[in-house]
Amino acid sequence: MTISITELTNHSYIDHQLSATLDSTEAFEGPEKLLEIWFFPHVGKVPGEGKTLRDVPVETWVSILQLVKCEVLSIKSTPEMDAFLLSESSMFIYPHRMTLKTCGTTTTLFCLPRLFEILHELLGWDFRNEEEGKFEPFKVFYSRRAFMFPSKQKSIHRNWGDEVDYLNAFFCSGKSYVVGRFDDRKHWNLYVTDTKEQDEQVAAVEESPAVEDETFEILMTGLDPECTEQFVSHRQVSAEPQPLGQPQERTNDDADDDGHLLGYSMTRKTGLDNVYNTASANSRDAEFHHDAFAFSPCGYSSNMIVDNHYYYTLHVTPEKGWSYASFESNVPVSEISNDRQDNVDVLRKVLNVFRPREFCLTFFAKSAGNKNFDSLQQFASKSRLYEKKERIIYDLEDYQLLYIRFERK
Repeated sequence: MTISITELTNHSYIDHQLSATLDSTEAFEGPEKLLEIWFFPHVGKVPGEGKTLRDVPVETWVSILQLVKCEVLSIKSTPEMDAFLLSESSMFIYPHRMTLKTCGTTTTLFCLPRLFEILHELLGWDFRNEEEGKFEPFKVFYSRRAFMFPSKQKSIHRNWGDEVDYLNAFFCSGKSYVVGRFDDRKHWNLYVTDTKEQDEQVAAVEESPAVEDETFEILMTGLDPECTEQFVSHRQVSAEPQPLGQPQERTNDDADDDGHLLGYSMTRKTGLDNVYNTASANSRDAEFHHDAFAFSPCGYSSNMIVDNHYYYTLHVTPEKGWSYASFESNVPVSEISNDRQDNVDVLRKVLNVFRPREFCLTFFAKSAGNKNFDSLQQFASKSRLYEKKERIIYDLEDYQLLYIRFERK
């Protein structure tokens, strides 16, 4: 599975002005805020006349993201999903659910009131629980690693307790967790709502046999300096600030966009387009789409779409002193590779690109019987380069969570 140059010319949206003027000189905080909302258990439960999240216009998403303090660089679309590459990380839109991942000093949670208002206005979706005066979609996740510079965050994002209070005031039946050691600021925070019970029961009956939902995340700090050099760009950016770009159809000059062109080059040179072995002789030949951007003077973001439905995304802040990289994926690796690959193989490939001094991994799955629970724990006991510092397993109602933190030996 490798990308081709044609991937530079099939965006459904691209903001050339933003690409030309975006400057990462002031970037300092890599760890992202990750918000995932399942409005319905599956697309078959979307009500009304069949309108879904994918019917929300790009201009409306742009306005919502302005509340988060980030912008849309480009979008790749498949029959199943839309993958947004942002000035600060990524967003993924499915018909019935969304994932928003933003770094820096973004105000991720402040988009929630307007988001739910727009969904009611445009789609007729009403998730308000009148008894509690709060919202109750099918499932909500919010997570982030401890910030490196929490005092530089804005408003409620300076403190996990304030974020939890905000979420609890907005959603029904939320629970918060601090996962890992709190005293050395290497922990990971999680907020999750209870699954809406009646929808869960209907989903179990109605949903056709499908691949089990799973999410794998690797959060890395202290990247090897030789590795970070791969994500340094020497291109020039425009000194003149430009207004926010409007939606643009694909044009012939997309491939002349330096930020996306260099992002393509970085992806190929680092091998990040070969994390999953879907094109091998014994694996499924899954369709693959790519979107990447190289920031100036340094930094990198990419969205990879596998089999039209799954994604993996990477974001790199390579500056010495606060270097950070993240990998997140909802690719069901066993299914895609016909059991020829597991998440340990994915982990090794990602670590080889960055060689971090320290990292943590999280793995969510519906069942503890998922093979990756065992294989990832075996990696923890067998790794020659990394020493396991913490391992925690949570039973979160309808999900199982594995968290492991490592340091280089």
